[in-house]
Amino acid sequence: MRLGPRDADHADRWALLFATGSVMSVFAVGAAVQTAYIYNNQVADGDGVPVLARIAANSGAVLAMTALLGWRGAELPARGTWRLIVGVIGAGLLAGLTRAVLQVTFGVYEPSHVTALATDMASASVVAWIAAAIGYTTMRSRRRLRAQMEHAARGQVQIELALSALQHEEVRVRREVAEGLHGTVQQRLVLVVARLDRLAARLERGTVDEADLELLAELRAEIETVREADVRATSRMLYPDQLEVGMVPAIRSLLGRIPTSVNTRLGVEPEIRALDDPAASRLSQGERLLAVRVVEEAVSNALRHGHAEVIDVRLSQEGEAVVVSIWDDGVGFGDRPGPASGTARLADRLRLAGGELRLSSVPGDGTQVIARVPVESLRVGVPPAPSAG
Repeated sequence: MRLGPRDADHADRWALLFATGSVMSVFAVGAAVQTAYIYNNQVADGDGVPVLARIAANSGAVLAMTALLGWRGAELPARGTWRLIVGVIGAGLLAGLTRAVLQVTFGVYEPSHVTALATDMASASVVAWIAAAIGYTTMRSRRRLRAQMEHAARGQVQIELALSALQHEEVRVRREVAEGLHGTVQQRLVLVVARLDRLAARLERGTVDEADLELLAELRAEIETVREADVRATSRMLYPDQLEVGMVPAIRSLLGRIPTSVNTRLGVEPEIRALDDPAASRLSQGERLLAVRVVEEAVSNALRHGHAEVIDVRLSQEGEAVVVSIWDDGVGFGDRPGPASGTARLADRLRLAGGELRLSSVPGDGTQVIARVPVESLRVGVPPAPSAG
């Protein structure tokens, strides 16, 4: 549960007081008992030491220190290091002075025992400073942990929003494809079929004339329009953005949609840039698409299941194949089958194409996906594939 600013300040203040008071209380009781034991059992002719009076005086120092820190102590770190140091020193001296006054009041020392009082005051001040240092360390640790948790929560929200946007985008593309096929393409084909039926009827009656030949030419042009414009435009919806330009631009576009809270890196070797040159690409559309799908699946798993903060993608050439390597610093998943299920289906596709996919993941130590995508044009004697147009 996220705390509001006022609740967080209240919790920090109590953490400071609890840590400081606990440390001083241990010293207060322990020092009093130890002193009583030494004087009553080890010092000859000892008159006895009032243990309860010492504990009461020490407790007064504890209350004084916690009261001073509780007043404005939690605000001191924000006002600068020197103000914090001066404030802690002053509070410790006042706590030591309180202890000395209470020792005189409770009859532990006579007012004339200046040396003993000064020694006890100094020791109480040192204990108060040590306790305050521990208290402030505890408070700072709480604040740092809370800030890290809030930062992680904001990053997770951004990742969830990005995943939701990707899902909505997939639904939108599917809907547009369905509407395109059901609407424009189907209507055009229905009209073509109707006109073909009329033409077939005239052929059966043997009454074909030049107008029918013109109609046949129009029907052919209509079918070509459906193929070239409608079907091709609809098919492009199923391909990743920038895939027509190249594999590298498509992967860069994919990584560009990831929230900025996740550090993404893309490394491309010169051999891959030459293979993926838009002017003379040696990668077929299917090879590009398969490589992009590998990155897409690995990135989706890293964000959804691994909660990764760093994703590194490397593209290199190995023999007659493009090697796609994706590493993330997420929590990993070990033998858990959930995140690997989509990857397993992708591995089957690669295996059918003559490639392979290797997945290594250790809980708490990130995940690495390495895919080998065969390139037909790299085989001996195979000419380069024509560029997509």
